[in-house]
Amino acid sequence: MRKSQLRFLSDLGTVDSEAFAEVCRNGNLRLLVRRRKMPLDDLIYSMINRKGLTLFMELRDYMKITHPEEQISKPGYLKQRMKLNPEAFKYLYRQHNREFYSDPETVKTMFKGHLVLAADGSDINVPTTPETLAVYGDASKKGSKPRAQIGLACLYDVLNRMILESDCNTVKFNEMRAAEKQIAKLYDTIGENQPFVVIMDRGYPSTPAIQRMLDSEIRFVMRLKSSDYKAEQFTLASDDEDVNIVLDKTRRRHYIGTEDEDIMFSRDAFALRIVRVRLDEDNCEVLATNLPRDVFPKECFSDLYHMRWGIETAYGTLKDRLQMENFTGTKPVLLEQDIYSTIYVSNLAEDIIRDVEEEQGTRLQSKYKHKMAINRSLSIGVLKNDLIYVIMEKDPVRKNALFSAIYEEISKNIVPIRPNRAYNRTKGQLASNYSNTHKRCF
Repeated sequence: MRKSQLRFLSDLGTVDSEAFAEVCRNGNLRLLVRRRKMPLDDLIYSMINRKGLTLFMELRDYMKITHPEEQISKPGYLKQRMKLNPEAFKYLYRQHNREFYSDPETVKTMFKGHLVLAADGSDINVPTTPETLAVYGDASKKGSKPRAQIGLACLYDVLNRMILESDCNTVKFNEMRAAEKQIAKLYDTIGENQPFVVIMDRGYPSTPAIQRMLDSEIRFVMRLKSSDYKAEQFTLASDDEDVNIVLDKTRRRHYIGTEDEDIMFSRDAFALRIVRVRLDEDNCEVLATNLPRDVFPKECFSDLYHMRWGIETAYGTLKDRLQMENFTGTKPVLLEQDIYSTIYVSNLAEDIIRDVEEEQGTRLQSKYKHKMAINRSLSIGVLKNDLIYVIMEKDPVRKNALFSAIYEEISKNIVPIRPNRAYNRTKGQLASNYSNTHKRCF
């Protein structure tokens, strides 16, 4: 039995546990207790199986598979959903990740012995109602029609392709502050002794946050804007220097009276390594880091920072392939349930794909003209269509056979990785609403 299958079976056990039920009830012991048409376990599985259809069709299809003699109304289903704490799905994917990272044979993909984590945020379009505008804020420009959005912040393992932490915020939120909170929760998932590097884009550099990370010995790489530590960047004599950042009155005055005042006045200066990565003759990226030079020489930073793009790909998977923004309803609790359940499915899919890639490693890399990869879109489609049968099957032998069939089908769907391939973007009237290269798989 494959390791990802064992972890998924453990997830099913978690759903049946009392600890999980307590999280779902959010402290109210009277909620989600009775065995109705849609009890707690069915509520969770129906959301994992969500395909973006109308709610009537979602319920019809789910009940035909799981309880063919019964049917539940949309109001009855949504009434149950309103009782469910969205944090339950975060509990579920953290439990899955904890088992993933506890196995040293599974976590093989690292950079110089470190996990490479990317922190980034993304705007999630949600239904615009007075309630969503009040909870999440208005993302529209001045004078235009109101538009509600959620600011989703994620901490992502780019080499193992797992979302470790996620939070729904207002549309305009402090990304650095969100990242700090997520990093603090990280050790419960990956353990205290696993070294990691956090990569952040230009919107993240913050002098108080950098000082806290230096004090906590959290290793980071941040891309600087041209205006960040402008004087120090201007005086760089080489592409890799240790710079003394002086905390003068100009840098401190903005923090007087804020929660960062103490750390800004705790020292007069601090040392920061600044690396300049040349993109071409005229362009470069400037990175701030505390990585040791003996382990991370200047030459590795181009590849290291480029790995950050993995989180952009992960957001693309959530929004495009998994249809995260195709929501069940308009209430904030329903929106957050849909978001966190989609993240759980994404992690589960990547876990299964990793197992298939490991089994098929030699064939994918040497048998064909190009290096091959598992087709993620089709893999997600297979899981969305067939996983519910695995969940509902009670016989262990048949359950294992169904799971093996999923692995076998996923392993057959491979695509070539063609280097340096690019396409001209089609704009205007020629653009189609139904792309030939991005068909839905479920």
